[in-house]
Amino acid sequence: MIEKLDKGQEEALYAEPGRPMLVTGPARSGKSFALILRATWLIRQRLLKGKKLLFLTEGLWGMEMATGLLGQFLSVEEQDLVDVMPFNDLFRDAWMRISPDTRVKGLTGVLHRPRFHVGFPKEFYNANKHSVHQEASLTFDRAFHKSPRIGGLSEHAARREFTDILMEWDIRSLDDYLAQPRPALFGTLSDEDKVELWNRVFGPALEATKTRATRRSARDCAAELNLLTELVLAGKKANKDAALWSGRYGAVIVDDAQNLSPSALRFLKALASEGNLVLASNRLETLNQPAATLAECGIDVRGRVFRMDRNHSKASGALQTYARNLVEGQTFTEMDGTPAALPAPVAPSGAMPQERTFADREAMLDAIAAWLKEGYTPKQGFGACVVTRLETAQWPLIQDLGTRGIPCVPNPTDDWVIPLYTQGIEFHTVTGAHIGRMVTILDDWLDAQWDESQEGDPAALRARAQWALQALHATLTRAEKRVLIVSSNGLTVSKLKEEAQ
Repeated sequence: MIEKLDKGQEEALYAEPGRPMLVTGPARSGKSFALILRATWLIRQRLLKGKKLLFLTEGLWGMEMATGLLGQFLSVEEQDLVDVMPFNDLFRDAWMRISPDTRVKGLTGVLHRPRFHVGFPKEFYNANKHSVHQEASLTFDRAFHKSPRIGGLSEHAARREFTDILMEWDIRSLDDYLAQPRPALFGTLSDEDKVELWNRVFGPALEATKTRATRRSARDCAAELNLLTELVLAGKKANKDAALWSGRYGAVIVDDAQNLSPSALRFLKALASEGNLVLASNRLETLNQPAATLAECGIDVRGRVFRMDRNHSKASGALQTYARNLVEGQTFTEMDGTPAALPAPVAPSGAMPQERTFADREAMLDAIAAWLKEGYTPKQGFGACVVTRLETAQWPLIQDLGTRGIPCVPNPTDDWVIPLYTQGIEFHTVTGAHIGRMVTILDDWLDAQWDESQEGDPAALRARAQWALQALHATLTRAEKRVLIVSSNGLTVSKLKEEAQ
């Protein structure tokens, strides 16, 4: 098996330990397999100095692959040296270990009993209302009770700003807030607006969050992870339980790290006490904002970036090429700060995606049902996925397809059709699997992650179209055989690209 590795995989496998490293490449380039071999090599060479190895992945399919292969490569005794879990499980366990006096306990190995939990819900920008610390939430309620807009933002947009900018980047002063750039998707905000927001809302809200770290449903629980990072770095100086975190792992390996927030990256760096932090990333597949470079999170991978450019799945060649052409001309940045390389074109070896528009929704649903029934074979794993935009659109879709003889379930199972929505955690976890066929519904995708108060901002208008293209690219690269792109409102990929440009 080692003899079949390509150059990039071999370099990543045998890189000198003791420093952070980054593995990048498009879908199907063998990043996950290289990480599993790296974990095996570190354990076999006894490079962990008596400590354990933490292997993190994003979802169920990654868990099954990691535990399956590590179970083949390692002896029973060696398997005891590995903790394998989805990284959202790690973060959920982390905040659950915080008691009122901030005592922290260690983790339990899960290699022999793989489990999958959603963990923290990843609320995107179009969520109904961002949730923050209870005391901080009262600050928002009081401030916006007197005024519907502060600093040019509605209450929803201000809560989004607080959770995804201030909390994620651990901003604690007005100067830091003024210096922190905002994603283009958020639109523009002047320094005067920032000062007003800070003085009337953000400053008082931050003071409220310092009283005690409790669970929030905002993205990745940044406040809790920031607190845990401080405890881990303090080690024995904090308390004996915190010392278990700082001394437990000799290496931390993370697959699909492009979906991690800044607070999560800082926390994982603190856990990798020996500097053995290995990250795999494909920036072209991430949908999370704001994007963070590793240098901004204190992780130095200079001279330790291993790029993989070989497509190991020729069956998806046509879809890979289509997805590459879809995003060509846009700018993406890898986690090390360099421009992300687009997937190299591969020889088409399957059906190119079909794109169709319909006069009404009923005609579109009839066509989807007929397309899905072609060549259907039951109990074949992920037979097909139907991807729409929001959860509110998912349930009517299940009912409509059900009346047309298409069995849909909202969660990953062995049923042959799985409905997904791009703003849900299931979209990220299930699309990590190899899916035979996929339907993408473009209706209203331009409204994804969109706040109505940003209407008319040219930069934000372009950014939301770019986000939709990026979501479409991430979806296409996971399909193995056939893709159908449909809409009932006249939206096409070409129109989407025009909006983005």
